[in-house]
Amino acid sequence: MTDRRAILVVAFTAALASSSTASAQSWGRDRFPRDGVCFFKDPNFNGEYFCAANGESITSVPKDMNDKISSIRVFGRAEVTVFQDVHFSGRSVRFGSDIQNLKDEGWNDRISSMRVGSGGGFSPYGSYGRPAEDPERVIRRAYQDVLGRDPDREGMRTYRSHMIEDGWTEAKVRESLRESREYREKRVLTTPAQAQDVVRRAYLNVLKREPDSGSQGYIDRVIRDHWTQQDVERELRKSDEYRNNRHRG
Repeated sequence: MTDRRAILVVAFTAALASSSTASAQSWGRDRFPRDGVCFFKDPNFNGEYFCAANGESITSVPKDMNDKISSIRVFGRAEVTVFQDVHFSGRSVRFGSDIQNLKDEGWNDRISSMRVGSGGGFSPYGSYGRPAEDPERVIRRAYQDVLGRDPDREGMRTYRSHMIEDGWTEAKVRESLRESREYREKRVLTTPAQAQDVVRRAYLNVLKREPDSGSQGYIDRVIRDHWTQQDVERELRKSDEYRNNRHRG
């Protein structure tokens, strides 16, 4: 383990003492929990990381890793519910397998708290006594992020059935939408008006205001690089304005 990783694990262990339902554990180079989850700063399980064993509930990720997690490794029969805000609040989603790049799931650099538990039947309804999130809300969010629109009646019915009856996660819904013909066609051509609408929704969701002249750079990225709404939101969450708004909130 590099010195930087060692420092991170020690600092995380200390910070976790008052916020976890179980004592934190630290892991050396290539040592991981038998049943637990590890969180990495970079995609493909690279960079600084920390791990949590089954039963641990982390109310607030330490500053060095807060909103900076980009991949997740799951060991044994563990699964994890991650939350966008501290104290298990805000958006949430459950993962029961490795995620090489959280950007693909709309969760890159967004995690602030988490609960780790035992798997065995993966569904949006979990081992913590309540739904992680309403399926219809998850489906609407996935449609907005991936296709840039609200779900139609048939799409809502189909994906709701998959989530409730087949145990589909938000990640699975997004994967299915990205395989659709509509998604492929949208990535081929994005008009300036469509790009402006994507950026406007991102500003309203993250900064709670209409975009200003500084949004042109994001509009260009949507057109040139096929950025989605979630890509724009990710960058807005790195802004001083967003951080200051969260601090005041």
